[in-house]
Amino acid sequence: MAYITSLLHALNLTASLTQTATNGLSTLGTLTAQSLPDFLTDLNTPLPDGFPWGSRTANNTDPYIESLTPPTGVIRPYDFTISRGTIAPDGVPRSVILVNGQFPGPTIEANWGDTIQVQVHNQIYGPEEGTSLHWHGLLQKATPWFDGVPAVQQCPIAPNASFTYQFRADLYGTSWYHSHYSAQYAGGLLGPMIIHGPKNVPYDIDLGPILLSDYYHTEYFDIVKEVMAPYAGPPSSDNNLINGKMNFDCSEPSTGGNCTSNAGLSKFRFQTGKTHRLRLINAGADGIQRFTIDNHTMTVMANDFVPVEPYETNVVTLGIGQRTDVIVKATGKSTDAVWMRSDLSANCTFANQPHALAAIYYPSANTSSTPMSTATPYNDVICGNVRGGRPP
Repeated sequence: MAYITSLLHALNLTASLTQTATNGLSTLGTLTAQSLPDFLTDLNTPLPDGFPWGSRTANNTDPYIESLTPPTGVIRPYDFTISRGTIAPDGVPRSVILVNGQFPGPTIEANWGDTIQVQVHNQIYGPEEGTSLHWHGLLQKATPWFDGVPAVQQCPIAPNASFTYQFRADLYGTSWYHSHYSAQYAGGLLGPMIIHGPKNVPYDIDLGPILLSDYYHTEYFDIVKEVMAPYAGPPSSDNNLINGKMNFDCSEPSTGGNCTSNAGLSKFRFQTGKTHRLRLINAGADGIQRFTIDNHTMTVMANDFVPVEPYETNVVTLGIGQRTDVIVKATGKSTDAVWMRSDLSANCTFANQPHALAAIYYPSANTSSTPMSTATPYNDVICGNVRGGRPP
């Protein structure tokens, strides 16, 4: 906690490492990351009644009734090369598995009713391994063989081989994809998946995916061996990341001196007076996350692929794989800077360093400045979602 306190009072948030050194070719967590559109309009997307899904709304159409999925006829092609690489998301370099040289992997986007097509090339060597990709939360009723679970729906994709997934985006909202082979997603093989659909709450700006993930300096295969050992408990994670970024205390003996201080935090921008959609994803291997934004209230609009009756809260709890979409109104001054925080639950998770930080800057704020905002208190007793962070 002493290290986090020092970080909260740092003179500035200038990163010591480049984005390429920490996250490869990914732009997530940078101020150059693009906001998302309400829907995609390329590839001759049909727009009956002005939307790819026509007159369907969150109130008049149940997306879980397959026959009501809009027939867009559009195929969204993606091409993924999966390979090993060395990056330092928190300043500690380690071997990871990247998608197109990125951690987190590229964002998949589609409209509700589109067909997503992903050609995957397995270039994992040193050592070589099979792989597969799972598309979290999609039911795959018509295409169970593309669900991505080795030895259940498919054989692993062999090294130097390719495989094409093709499935319908029959639900809409926020999700992610990840390896379902061994513990590869704890080694970096994951990315966000956004399926645009009807809004059940109006907002101005879609900030896009915010991935929250516990992080291990140990190689994922060694984690598997530790977990599978007789009488073993869950190993403790070493850090906690927001969009693949966080700093680490390089004085820790575990780094062996191979660590760069102030590697760099994720940064976001708020527009004064505007409402922002944040797509929260717990992409971790073990930890329950508690997400807050200093001095701001969140309105929950969806959980997983389910629009919900909107309600306000100060903290969002996410278990592994869960997603929550929230709306945040930028009520601060144009010069404000505030902390975005996500904590691995102390009562529900094993973590050596559970606190993740990112900075939110208003339009006139100095984007190298350290926010001076105060953390939102919450209740960490219950390992689950409770409104306002308080037990019922």
